Amino acid sequence: MSHRTRSALTLSAAAVLLAAATAACSSAVTTTSEATASQPPVRSSGQRQAKVTQPVDLTAPRLGGGKVLVRQDETHGSRVLEFPRAGKGDGDALVVAVRCHGEGRIDVRLRPLGVGFPVECRAGDVRTVHHESALSHSRDAGTIAVTATPAASAAPGSVRWSLTVGRDALAAVDPMP
Repeated sequence: MSHRTRSALTLSAAAVLLAAATAACSSAVTTTSEATASQPPVRSSGQRQAKVTQPVDLTAPRLGGGKVLVRQDETHGSRVLEFPRAGKGDGDALVVAVRCHGEGRIDVRLRPLGVGFPVECRAGDVRTVHHESALSHSRDAGTIAVTATPAASAAPGSVRWSLTVGRDALAAVDPMP
């Protein structure tokens, strides 16, 4: 028998075996599918169910009015942002609106005002805080430094934030009783 004939017979036999194996497997799969269709799915202890999370909106918060100086949409980590000197009619107050999400906190520091405030962030919700400063230096140019600190149990960069800085008229505050 020639080498060519032997190769052709080997290929033919392989094709027949492959076809038979495929037919046997497809009928076995059908039988298995039919048998498990009426039974609840079994999950091994090593399998984890995928956690479904809703998208979180961390666009920079809107101000009630006034002139927007700086907007920073969804960010993680720490940043220092500059804002310009107030122009005529821009308002007597510097307004900062901060939004955050994630387990940890952010610290916001305004210079040259020397004003700062912390914002506690939570993994389960988005928190928005508005802060208004009416000091003699509020018309000056300056910087706003945001330092993000994740909780000890959280991954670095897990605290996300956004902010808007603007100038506006000083809001009337009711005196405390």
